[in-house]
Amino acid sequence: MIIREATLNDFQTVNEIEKSCFVEPYNEEHLLYEFKENPLNKILVVEDDNNVIGFINFMITFNSATITQVAVIPEYRKKGIATKLLKEMEKTFPKDIDDVVENITLEVRKSNFAAIKLYEKDGYELVVEKKHYYKDGEDALYMVKRLLCR
Repeated sequence: MIIREATLNDFQTVNEIEKSCFVEPYNEEHLLYEFKENPLNKILVVEDDNNVIGFINFMITFNSATITQVAVIPEYRKKGIATKLLKEMEKTFPKDIDDVVENITLEVRKSNFAAIKLYEKDGYELVVEKKHYYKDGEDALYMVKRLLCR
């Protein structure tokens, strides 16, 4: 299993994983923007036997990182792959003291218990509940992992 930066060649597979894993997946145009045009965005993919089985999509702005998506195809879940993606993401953060990432933020559906458990295990804490955050009216939990406090 390897984790590497995504290339445009991974777009179609990531798009399929996106559709299979999220209630409100990005449309192709938005995902393509993330791949090609968003200068702050980074996508890492995880491969097993040369097949992309998951990804993490995140941005770094100033001294903060924001996770927009973490997805692993169902047959590979509960094997520590999402945790490996989170750790690999942190390894990509700038090392220069002036650019150090101080915290990582994310929103997760309140009903996504598996993801919440994953994030809590990795040191993320609930900051606030965002009422009716998603298009379908579901609440989101806004979570943060403080890196400078470790």
